[in-house]
Amino acid sequence: MKCMFAWIFSATAVSAAAADFQLTPVQLPSGLTMTGTVTTDGTVGPLTPAQIVGWRITLRRTTRYDYTPANAPPQNVLGVAVTADGRKLRVAARADGAGGALSFGTVAPEVSVHLANYAAGWPPGMGFALYQYGADFEYLDLPVDAQGWRVVARAAPGSAQFKVLPITFASGATVAGTITTDGSTGAIGAAQLVDWHLTMRRHEDVVYYRDATGANSVVLPASTGLSTDGSQLWVARPGGYLGFGVVAAPPARGRGAVPADFSAGAPPRGQAGYYDPFGLEYTSLRFTGSLYPVARVQP
Repeated sequence: MKCMFAWIFSATAVSAAAADFQLTPVQLPSGLTMTGTVTTDGTVGPLTPAQIVGWRITLRRTTRYDYTPANAPPQNVLGVAVTADGRKLRVAARADGAGGALSFGTVAPEVSVHLANYAAGWPPGMGFALYQYGADFEYLDLPVDAQGWRVVARAAPGSAQFKVLPITFASGATVAGTITTDGSTGAIGAAQLVDWHLTMRRHEDVVYYRDATGANSVVLPASTGLSTDGSQLWVARPGGYLGFGVVAAPPARGRGAVPADFSAGAPPRGQAGYYDPFGLEYTSLRFTGSLYPVARVQP
């Protein structure tokens, strides 16, 4: 073991083909996650920031809203029917605003999800889908099918649980889930809906990268204490730091993602997180060793 560490930290570094490393994922208290890859020039031993030649670091914030009988009762169940084979749950689609609607929710608080609404006369000549949770909402225009119906969910043979066909909005948000009926076919109303669980998920990503297409960031100048044996990428404790981002250029403020920080200003067991002009968030790495494995080589 002593021989290995002496080799790693010797003044001589050995170069080879470029190496791709997968970051150790970081989960922040707010739910934001940090994932990504780092590419070195293949050097084995101590590394300088210049020997990190590529990266793609993603900060992902996931928003999720759930709509169930507990918070979103049937709101509009108009022109809704199950096909005779019990396989399709569909809504009457008309361009004149006199079609059907299937939605769940309440007006106060403003919690609702519309899987299809052709009864509002808006937008002209079309229908819409919608999710709302307080001030957060988004619409999607729905065309009128030539058959006069929009299928919103499908069930397996003999099942009364319908899987909602995912609805994808412009932001990338997706609404999906299940609706369970009492097994009726033909026209149905709210009384035939016995259970439902609909979920909206939306991912919002901030990405720092340098690759063959270009770059929008740099290895932050504070980065130091880096080394690798070719299979793991390490940050030294204490004193080490690895970050990617945009350096402050007043009046513009800096921003970045920090997979590992054991600098003098960090907690003794290290931290990881991000910062931008609007704030920052970090979490403890709870690491007590001397070499933190911030990334492992990709297979």
